[in-house]
Amino acid sequence: ELKSGILNIFLKTGIVFTQVDVWLGLSYCDGKWNKVTVNKEGSVVSASMNELREQTLEPRVQQLQVNSPVYIGGIPPEIQNFYKELGLEQGFGGCMKDVKFTRGAVVNLASVSSSAVRVNLDGCLSTDSAVNCRGNDSILVYRGKEQSVYESGLQPFTEYLYRVVASNEGGSVSSGWTHVRTRESVPQNVPTPSRVHSINGYSIEVTWDKPAGVIGVIEKYILKAYEEDGPNVPITSAELADTSMLTGILTGLHPFTNYAVTLTACTLAGCTESLHALNISTPQEAPEDVQPPTAISFPTFLLMSWSPPKTPNGIITQYTLYMNGVPIYFGNGTKYVVK
Repeated sequence: ELKSGILNIFLKTGIVFTQVDVWLGLSYCDGKWNKVTVNKEGSVVSASMNELREQTLEPRVQQLQVNSPVYIGGIPPEIQNFYKELGLEQGFGGCMKDVKFTRGAVVNLASVSSSAVRVNLDGCLSTDSAVNCRGNDSILVYRGKEQSVYESGLQPFTEYLYRVVASNEGGSVSSGWTHVRTRESVPQNVPTPSRVHSINGYSIEVTWDKPAGVIGVIEKYILKAYEEDGPNVPITSAELADTSMLTGILTGLHPFTNYAVTLTACTLAGCTESLHALNISTPQEAPEDVQPPTAISFPTFLLMSWSPPKTPNGIITQYTLYMNGVPIYFGNGTKYVVK
């Protein structure tokens, strides 16, 4: 783990505990990728980051056999209780790529992870090293005798380091640094869906681009369809929890209807809907709720009439009137005299 500018490697085999420390200072805080290598060859345990390397010789170290899941960036609390002597810190924050073991190819973490939690922190650190690592130019937040303080004006979804300095007449002593991450912000500038096409008269497929500049983790997307010239309330909506997918299906629509489709992106802080919508007209489908005919009786003929279907689902182009199972009328009228 990386703590206070030192890369610490802890290795425990049986009852033998081995530690390797590599002093890095702030050399890694330049916004660029850093290559970290941890190696065990026989009784030699070594660690390196970029060009800096340290090793230790421990003759009693045993062979390392891995027969359990491999956790990278942090371990679940229920497992951490078994390894309290390692003093593990809170999970990794940042970006990771090209993970490789001695045997085998480069591992794609997204595809091989079985229980990843909060892995995607939506982008790497800025290339501005002044933002990444402040060194010792920490800012005084509070001076006084209270034991709690509220600080405002921070950036959303950003990790800060805090420590306490306790002072009396005998001098001052500083605590260790504590990592704190602020919450996400509500998404900004959610894009309009880029493409919408009809699957049938009742459902559509919507495609969109990932919102740019979201500070935090997107928890879900919501698709909404509004009827054009209708009330400002969505006629149907769909929540999509798999945020890696940028395509979704919206169902519950009506055939032969004009809709305005919007995209909503949500973080834990809240949701934002796209300012503009993409318009689409659903295709026609077969009519529903076709009404039976009614008759006015005369001595030698019947005047048959019928109402349009309650749900036409399009433009009615033809009616067919049957008598005793035989069609006797074709047309687009709603009346017919049976002589």
